[in-house]
Amino acid sequence: MTHYFGNNFKVGMKFIFAQQPYIIEKNEFVKPGKGQAFVRIKMRNLINEKLIHKTFKATYILNTADIFENKFIYLYDENHTFYYFMSNKNFEQVILSKNIVQNKYKWLLPQCYYYITFWNSQPIFLTLPKHITLSVLHTQTINKKHTINNGTKQAKLSNGLLIKVPHFINTGDMIIIDIKHIIYVSKAKY
Repeated sequence: MTHYFGNNFKVGMKFIFAQQPYIIEKNEFVKPGKGQAFVRIKMRNLINEKLIHKTFKATYILNTADIFENKFIYLYDENHTFYYFMSNKNFEQVILSKNIVQNKYKWLLPQCYYYITFWNSQPIFLTLPKHITLSVLHTQTINKKHTINNGTKQAKLSNGLLIKVPHFINTGDMIIIDIKHIIYVSKAKY
């Protein structure tokens, strides 16, 4: 177990707080003119994904635990109840339950890589990549005379999602999506 003082907190650091695993998403070290320095952090619970804001004295100690993350390839799901992943290094398989995957299932693509966080050797959290490539199942054809909506139109993606895409995107095109904001990034190059 490693100990970290408040003035050494870093974004991405995983630790145990109130007997739950957390990850730091944002931190700000503050040294006021008077008084003791402190750290403001945004931390996300790795089990229920709740984001909380907390302030710690710079001398506060957080303990890391047996929290680690590994990269896995998504294989398939079993009735949207269990999701199967495999390590590329040792071919070990990990099964995630619906409780861990939650609504992230719509971003799971076979043969794509995802990070799984383990706590005390048990999987607890699935991290999605920032971008994913999907195919456009359907989008309307727009005439150049009828360019409306700031040059965008709606497209249905292979995962069932509807998003706005530029007019030059056609049915069958592969596009890159920003998962966090659910927006079009660019046309995929193959």
